[in-house]
Amino acid sequence: MHMVDATPTLRSDEDLRLRDRVANALLHTVPLRRLEGIGFLGAIDYAKKGSGRQPHRRRHNRREHSIGVAKLAETYALEVEIEERDRKTLVCAALLHDIGHGPLSHTLEPVFEERFGINHHRTTRDIVKGSTRFGSQILDILKEFDVEPDDVLALIEGQDDGKYAFLFSAPINIDTLEGITRCRAFVGPRSAFGSASAAVRRWATSGRLPQNDFDDFWSLKNSVYNLVINAPLGRLLDTVAQSYMAANIDKFGPEDFLKTERSFRASHAELFSYLNIVLDDEDDLRSRLPKSWLTVDVKINDRKFFVDESVELAGPHQIDARYKQTRSRYSVKLEDLIQG
Repeated sequence: MHMVDATPTLRSDEDLRLRDRVANALLHTVPLRRLEGIGFLGAIDYAKKGSGRQPHRRRHNRREHSIGVAKLAETYALEVEIEERDRKTLVCAALLHDIGHGPLSHTLEPVFEERFGINHHRTTRDIVKGSTRFGSQILDILKEFDVEPDDVLALIEGQDDGKYAFLFSAPINIDTLEGITRCRAFVGPRSAFGSASAAVRRWATSGRLPQNDFDDFWSLKNSVYNLVINAPLGRLLDTVAQSYMAANIDKFGPEDFLKTERSFRASHAELFSYLNIVLDDEDDLRSRLPKSWLTVDVKINDRKFFVDESVELAGPHQIDARYKQTRSRYSVKLEDLIQG
């Protein structure tokens, strides 16, 4: 998990108070409070003990990330002085975009989807529409503040074609700006070069894309993907958690997806005991894990992000040309990920 200092890096631990009354009303709902109990990085969160107040000494959660994305949406909207109705829609979409995440986030979602047809995209829509056990809390607040739920969902799902859709759907958007910088903050202290909100503010006030900020961000994204998200320890933890769930699927049900990680852990303590084995006894995993798991196929998706400096960022249509990535996909066995 060691990661060298990125120069320059962006920050994610800023003042995140939101101005809109609708945003603050949503923050008090059960579905958004639940996100405080959903880790941001999935199983890799458990590499941290969660102590300390500094970002690199604690776990982060989906509620913090959602508020961070909403703050970026609000920052852009206020700087550009867009109409109140559009601003409220943008901020609500940002705040609700991850509301459907389940325990251990992306780690267990592939198994939930394969076995129960559940993922965070469909669950987000269901929660916003009021068709889960949480009832119509979200829907009622949106209607009270004259925010159209379908417009919010269109932004979240990338189906909006309005003039502010790029904030969610562009290759570099407010979700990835916040999420990648938060991943970086999880790993260790950063230089105080700037922040995601400062980059968004420059983006809004200049009327053009901030090429220097975006270049730095794209470089940071490459580091985060290769040293955090796709790190060997993360893949090992993900695969062990998925293997446990698949092997014990009769102990799980669709209702688990709407739990917090604390209540999920109370129901599935053995799963977390295997995560502790990976973290505490990595040198002897072959003897500590069930033999059948060692031959489980692990899908590897390596990604490299690089800047094509021959392309000038004159407008949104150059984003794909300047900020590029390569992918390589292959499979290995779980035992191939184990050291020794």
